[in-house]
Amino acid sequence: MEVDRPENLQALAEAQHQASSTIYGSNDPATILDALINFGGKQFASARLGLLVPESEPPILNIIAQWSGERTQTVNLRQALTDFPAHETFAAVEVLDVPDVTTDPFLTENERELLRKQKIGALMVIPLVVNQRLTGAVIFSNPQALPTDESKLRAFRSLADQVAVVFENQALLRRTEISLHETQQLYVINRAMLGALDPLDVLRVLREHLAPDAASILHAVVEHLPDSSAERLSIRHVITPTDEQVVDTAVTSVRRASDLFAVSPETSVEFVENVKQAESKRVIDALIRRAVGSYIVIAVRERGRIEDIIVITFADERTFDGTARRLFAATADPLSIVMQNQRLLREAQTSAIQLSRQVRVLQTINRLSSGISSFQSERELLDYTMQAMNSAVGVDHTAIAVIEPSGEYSIVTSEYPKQIALGARIGMKNNPLKDRVVREGNKPIIRNDLENDTEMPANERDVLLGLGVFSLMIIPVIVYDELIGTIGFDIYQRGRTFTQEMVEIGQTMTNQLGIALQNIRLLTETQHRANQLERITQFSQAMQATLELDTILNIMLAESTQLLPTDSMSVALYDARSGRLRVAAHFEDERTTIDLRGGALISMEGSYAGRVWQTRELLFIPDTQQRADAGDLSTRALIIAPIRSRGRLLGTVSIGSLRAHAYSEGDAVVFQQMVNQLAVAIENAEAFAQSQRMAQNEALINEISASIQEQRDIETMLSIAVGELGRALGAQQARGLLQPQLDDAVTEQLDR
Repeated sequence: MEVDRPENLQALAEAQHQASSTIYGSNDPATILDALINFGGKQFASARLGLLVPESEPPILNIIAQWSGERTQTVNLRQALTDFPAHETFAAVEVLDVPDVTTDPFLTENERELLRKQKIGALMVIPLVVNQRLTGAVIFSNPQALPTDESKLRAFRSLADQVAVVFENQALLRRTEISLHETQQLYVINRAMLGALDPLDVLRVLREHLAPDAASILHAVVEHLPDSSAERLSIRHVITPTDEQVVDTAVTSVRRASDLFAVSPETSVEFVENVKQAESKRVIDALIRRAVGSYIVIAVRERGRIEDIIVITFADERTFDGTARRLFAATADPLSIVMQNQRLLREAQTSAIQLSRQVRVLQTINRLSSGISSFQSERELLDYTMQAMNSAVGVDHTAIAVIEPSGEYSIVTSEYPKQIALGARIGMKNNPLKDRVVREGNKPIIRNDLENDTEMPANERDVLLGLGVFSLMIIPVIVYDELIGTIGFDIYQRGRTFTQEMVEIGQTMTNQLGIALQNIRLLTETQHRANQLERITQFSQAMQATLELDTILNIMLAESTQLLPTDSMSVALYDARSGRLRVAAHFEDERTTIDLRGGALISMEGSYAGRVWQTRELLFIPDTQQRADAGDLSTRALIIAPIRSRGRLLGTVSIGSLRAHAYSEGDAVVFQQMVNQLAVAIENAEAFAQSQRMAQNEALINEISASIQEQRDIETMLSIAVGELGRALGAQQARGLLQPQLDDAVTEQLDR
């Protein structure tokens, strides 16, 4: 094995830097594997690059590139992780190096026999690890025994960390693209759904956008029989690939329609991927009566009761992936709204007394449905919706209060007509109305006689009466099953109360508002994540372009402040002399300071950075004032991440904002990704600097040795050695001492 001489180390560092540049500059698995092979894998007979299949059991590697000694090619093969020895420890080991399968002391006999059957005499497995999570592996193998020196093993591990980061970024980008595609598709579906005029239109939308290959789509109505607990099911509409029918076929009478379809009360969509293995086939026996392999049931509920059922059947058995399940689940809410709107329209046509009123209301709701999809900002949407709701429900004043991320206050964000409520802050702690909304779910709160109301706190009741409000209705706004705000409807006429019709209209329009807010927030969040991933890609390219530590830290500060809202940021590296963290880079008040040796020291006890150093885990604090250990810290939102590289802690990076809840959980994940790339860059810089120092020292030793060999007297030799070493070390003084040689008699006397 070749000794790690300085010139060898420098060549190794240069080759590692070249491989790192190739890895960061490419998304092609074959190119990335080629970079590893050219760096130090040509001595092996074969190489494979694989990524772990998510949630596979047992764990499976998807081999995406392989090399067999001739050329590297992109492939798509599967291999069990259990084919490799000690596979359960991959996430924790540096490199699994088996230079000789025959004599390796750590292999079990079963593992040794398995490798022999595969004609493997030497094996090296380099795990791909991100945040202590195994994401894949690079496998080198050779039919004969083959040792690998320690320097290359360390370098391989460093390059593997970079490969892991590259593929993790690709995975994040793919997930973002999928999320963006789903959001766009859901936007198109919702828009088409809200424009449906009758149930057949609804079925056409489902067929066109969600189930173009369906064998049939059925719409059944649940009739709640008067003076009875039973329900009657009737098929009203059927769509097949060749026909559309409007029918009225009574199927059966049951106690509950949900029993017939095995639909749970908590869900609106049920998927049956294999009819033959399904627990209940009653829906097939009752409705379909034809060859069906799989189906989907959508239950349309109103006030907790199933009113309509839509069944989508497929001729063959199929697996519904996550995208299909999410789209169907997200479509269930707007479908319920549309069916409810259409049901309201039908009921309005049967009542001549209420016809005029209901038609006007439904026109307003339809205008709202078609109008809310055109807004790009929440403020524009809320202003438009408040005006539409005020007209449709028929009240004197409408306002929406949005809950702050901290949950302490809600702020009146929009109102119609404009009065003095806009911008008002409403305390949410110990608020009985808020507690009741949370307790009762999405039920509205109605106060039809505030003057004689005894449940509402006296101070709040007096304020409302002072504004001229005599009747009040509050409807919660739910997005992603989370309460984000409330809409208040006010009546200024004494004796006028809220009717059931007004409540239903308010609820329907509030549901539409929730869907529109969901679409806007999904789109905004997706665009935000896409922008962040683009910045991370730029950051990666900038990092691999330099090996100077001060430049690396400067790039980290500059890119982080562009990526996240930042009022202050610090990079602290471990100082071995003091045993504490030393601030090497700092950003505050729009000023950046880089000081690699003289920065402030951070205590390892009693500080957030010290806690991160000890726990080795990211610390995310949405609001420091909610913590007892914050002291007088002015920073409200804080993220501190450890700088880890191959199991070794290098320091910490902290970023803070003066605004509470400025960061989300997703921001914390993105920030950790940047810190991971910083760790790799610091490791590369340190390795390069160390190799340079060793090369310089070796050159100096050779120069001093050559000068000494040219001299003939000891004093001149000693003078040259002391002078050259003193200049190399930067010493102001240098001296050399020689022990005088004693004659034999004196030596013998001293020995006695």
